[in-house]
Amino acid sequence: MIKFKYESYIKYYVTEEKNISHVKEGYRHLKFNQLTLRHAVSQAIGLNAPGGTIVLYVAGTAALLTFTFSGYPDGSFSIPLILFMALIVYSMMSYSSYEFSKYLSSSGGYYTFVANGLGRSFGLTTALSYISYQILSFTGFGILGFVGFAYAILPSLGITIPYINVLWIPVSVIFILFVSVLIYKGIKPSLRYVSYAIFIEVLFFIGTSIYLILSHASSVTFTPFTAIPVGGNFIILAAMMVYAIGTFVGVGGSIPIAEETKNPKRNVPLSIILSILVLGVTIILASYSEVISWGFSNMVNFGTGSGIGAYPVLSIYKNDFGAFSSIPFIILLIIVINSFFTATVSLGTNATRVLFSLSREHVIPERLSRTNTRGVPVYAVIFITVLALAIVLSTGLAFEYIYPGRPIDALLYASVFLLILESPITYIVHILTNTSLYFFLKKNNQKTHIVRHIIIPGISSITLIAAIAAAVYFDLSAPYIYGVYGSLLWVIAIFAIVIIMYTKYRKNLDNLGDFSL
Repeated sequence: MIKFKYESYIKYYVTEEKNISHVKEGYRHLKFNQLTLRHAVSQAIGLNAPGGTIVLYVAGTAALLTFTFSGYPDGSFSIPLILFMALIVYSMMSYSSYEFSKYLSSSGGYYTFVANGLGRSFGLTTALSYISYQILSFTGFGILGFVGFAYAILPSLGITIPYINVLWIPVSVIFILFVSVLIYKGIKPSLRYVSYAIFIEVLFFIGTSIYLILSHASSVTFTPFTAIPVGGNFIILAAMMVYAIGTFVGVGGSIPIAEETKNPKRNVPLSIILSILVLGVTIILASYSEVISWGFSNMVNFGTGSGIGAYPVLSIYKNDFGAFSSIPFIILLIIVINSFFTATVSLGTNATRVLFSLSREHVIPERLSRTNTRGVPVYAVIFITVLALAIVLSTGLAFEYIYPGRPIDALLYASVFLLILESPITYIVHILTNTSLYFFLKKNNQKTHIVRHIIIPGISSITLIAAIAAAVYFDLSAPYIYGVYGSLLWVIAIFAIVIIMYTKYRKNLDNLGDFSL
């Protein structure tokens, strides 16, 4: 058992495996041992939303590559390689989390890791960054991503959207409130649903991707895993990988629910490994089946159209399954819509857990750590709900003002803006976690290894720093560049808050990161 600042522990629970957890006196805690390894893996994969990711990120990467590097109209054929590179980088990013999870289990998640490695000011930076990322994903991907997706495809299906300029507002409000109610009902019921939904989702994409590859056997080639489509220019691949890293965000989704998971020091690290494997196979296999089905000579139109054409996977599933295409197409639409829903539930759950942890450690108001009989931090749920509503409505309306008379584009751009806004903030979380690992192990007299604890985290951090620099250097076109500039301002605001807290309210940070099972 690693020692922390306070040594007063009380025995709380003994599992059937005779694992003894300890809780510090005076700290509130969530309900222990509610969740299994299956729930932990489902939380991580659900947060990633493979269905929505396969539809949005593959198309988004293709569009960004085509518009930014127009000299390579067939460059999108390399998307499987780009995603594979992103998976390797994200696996390295996740390694530090994997190692930390063997020692620390807390709803504070990443900030607990960093606070015990680099100190409380860096821990607070991590906490604010992680909550920001969760909220921006909740709103940008889960809510506006869903609405933008619906707005883009419904007219293509012959469905007229009434009051198109304003209908998204009540839809967004209802969506957010419905998700909040489910989170309020408790983590175990929501994750039971998520686990079944994710199993069906992954099985569907693996099965249909294999079918598509076999049905286009004459087009099967290793070229999508090479730099040939971009003229051998690895700088282009690296630049696109920066964007594509977000494809695998969610691998660490089980970390903030460690406190509620059985045998967390075993199950949370294991869930990280399993999530990487499941997401890597599912997403990369799906992307390969997409580009093979689309064809090398048609890649200039891959993800650059409108309506269904903006999402190549939809066109493929609508046309490439022969006489039965309508069946997989309808199933796909249902799975993608549900994917947005499960991701939003997972994101909201994690955000409330981190707020709960900050509150019980007296960093933010105590009220946010009050729980109901189900062990749910009620006021944290209310806070996230109100904040999400404010961000969705303000961002959606702002982009409708910027792009008047183009509500579909406005909502899609609003979603992209929030997703790009979150990326550098997410990178900060991982950079600080990577940097903390070695110092944490040394402080606690644990064995260190130069490759596993210095070189791998170091390569990951350097890659992420380069990713932030590349986003600025390439001077992306609007609306992408709005997210880059907005993110820089957001990061400055986080640093300003940390400085104010450290200089004027340092006492509030005394307990930050202290709680762990």
